[in-house]
Amino acid sequence: MAISTATLTVDGRGFTVNATSADASGCEVVVPAQGSGVYIYLTHLVLACASTITATVGIGETTSAVTTAILGPVPFNITGTGPVDVWLNPPVQCTANSSLTLDTSGAGNICLLVQGYIE
Repeated sequence: MAISTATLTVDGRGFTVNATSADASGCEVVVPAQGSGVYIYLTHLVLACASTITATVGIGETTSAVTTAILGPVPFNITGTGPVDVWLNPPVQCTANSSLTLDTSGAGNICLLVQGYIE
C-alpha cells in the first residue's frame, strides 16, 4: 500500500494528520513511534473509504497487521457506507514507543483523519 500523510499545523502540543491512499492494500504507519517513554494520545478519528474493503486503525504492527485495534475492522462498501467519525473522550493512550497504524483487507481508496497529542 502506498499511503500519503500530511501533518496539519495546530496550536500547542496537538497534531492533526490526514492519511490518504488510492490503492490501500496492507498495514501502514500513519503516526510514527515517538521514542522510549513517549505516548501518542488520540482524541478524534474520521475514517472514510470508497471501496468494498475493511479497515482497522490501531497501535503498532505485527506480521503486517495492526497489533492492537482501536477502531475496526470497519466494513465499507461503495454503495452506501458513510464516514466513521469517532470522538475519543477520554483520549486513547497508545502503547509507549508505538506507532499508529492503518490496515486494510484489500486494495481501495481510503482516508483517515486523526487528531491527538504527544506526551
